[in-house]
Amino acid sequence: MRFALQCYVDEPLYRAVKAAADAAQMSVSQWLKLAVRGVVEGQDEAAFRDRIMSHLLFTSTALDGLLTVQADKDLRARIHAAHGKRLREYRERIAPPKRGA
Repeated sequence: MRFALQCYVDEPLYRAVKAAADAAQMSVSQWLKLAVRGVVEGQDEAAFRDRIMSHLLFTSTALDGLLTVQADKDLRARIHAAHGKRLREYRERIAPPKRGA
């Protein structure tokens, strides 16, 4: 069984919620349901991580597919090398400081 929740809000709040829902590619109802559930039940970090990982995997798969059909056949290799370099730099920045240093 499903039940409806309804409330009236002012225009600035409506616009903010609508923008957030649009950014998440959701309807306002879907976005509000997740927001209310998050407040009532607490934020589900595992679901959030899963959603982010899903988006990242789709994006990386799609981009890799596009790179394989580019006329510049070395482009994919150069991008993978640049990614590796930036990933190492990022990991060095966030690495915990070494003891005694």
